[in-house]
Amino acid sequence: MKKVLLALAGALAVASAVEAKDYDLIRVGVDAPYPPFEYKAPDGTLTGFEIELGNEVCKEVTGKECEWVIQAWDGIIPSLLARKYDMIFSSMSINAERMETVLFSDPYYTTPSAFFSATGFDPAMSKGKRVGAQRGTTQDTYITEFLTDAEIVRYTTADDMVVDLKGGRLDAMFVDAPVGLELLGDDTEVKQVGDFVKEPARIFGEGVGAAFRKRDTDLEDQVSAALKKLKENGTYDAIMKKYFDFDIKI
Repeated sequence: MKKVLLALAGALAVASAVEAKDYDLIRVGVDAPYPPFEYKAPDGTLTGFEIELGNEVCKEVTGKECEWVIQAWDGIIPSLLARKYDMIFSSMSINAERMETVLFSDPYYTTPSAFFSATGFDPAMSKGKRVGAQRGTTQDTYITEFLTDAEIVRYTTADDMVVDLKGGRLDAMFVDAPVGLELLGDDTEVKQVGDFVKEPARIFGEGVGAAFRKRDTDLEDQVSAALKKLKENGTYDAIMKKYFDFDIKI
């Protein structure tokens, strides 16, 4: 009887392994809008650097584009763990804190963060200043630790933060540099202040990666392999040049 049960258990394990490798569709969590990485086009469709790159990754793995699920950033990891989607592909920096909870792919881009202000804000003199960041981001972590005298205002979306910055309700905002530049557009009053911020690595990590539930190692392997292929065959570069004037590849 034991042999029968062991054989059955083995067969089920093999079947599960085969099923785990057969992805017909990948559901992907994304926080939008977050231009130029992900945002809605005038016709309502999702577009942006990560949307285009993510769709190419999904096609490599499944033959189909991703099924995108929009999710606010502060709930993006809990929703992954709750199986609302299979992967996060949404500018998530790889750092030690997140690695305790999720599994990451190989990194696929890196960009610096920056402060933006219309009042000549100086991060070294932030006492009493209102500084905005998107809730739960590495930028939020950074200013919480280093701008202890500032009043930190946390936002669900970067769009809302820009509205308050332009309306004079913030002295500065701290975001991914390309996001700040994209959201501010031709605004001549709000400018980047200070240098790019890339350190410390314990906060900003070693680049951005796709995130998975820890048990989904097979999916992570396939996504990392797809990213590698897209970098090697020129697809990554072609998408990148549509959105950036500089190289973000890692």
